[in-house]
Amino acid sequence: MTNEPISHSLVQSLRAIPDFSGLKEAELLSIVGESMNLFWKEGSSIFRVGQPGEALYVVLSGEVSIEDPDRGEVARLTPGMFFGEISLLLKAVHSKTAVAVTGCEILVLPKETFSNLLATNPAIKSHFDDIVLRRRERHPLDATTSPR
Repeated sequence: MTNEPISHSLVQSLRAIPDFSGLKEAELLSIVGESMNLFWKEGSSIFRVGQPGEALYVVLSGEVSIEDPDRGEVARLTPGMFFGEISLLLKAVHSKTAVAVTGCEILVLPKETFSNLLATNPAIKSHFDDIVLRRRERHPLDATTSPR
């Protein structure tokens, strides 16, 4: 028998995501405590182009399609992947639509909690800033996302 505490299953899910793996147990528990797990039916919109960025979304089960109005599907996300961070970081509306390809369970981290996480973790903030920079370099059209 081990004396190590058994971590919450959502903490384990977040720890498995490279972008969150460096966070301490207490930080991960805080994220879990401030988040919601929601379920979307197949074909349901999670958000649409033009809606404000209100959360970071982490796929726990199922598949999500990220769709550009001009290019169609630009990404297919599976468990452990996240989305919605670009609109949060740029304080912009969504430039794409997110749709549940299958029934999906998604951890939804509200904007305020995500902002607090970045404010208290410079390394995580730097990491997400790098993500935005890389995506803007790969897809310059996405850099024209409208501010809220």
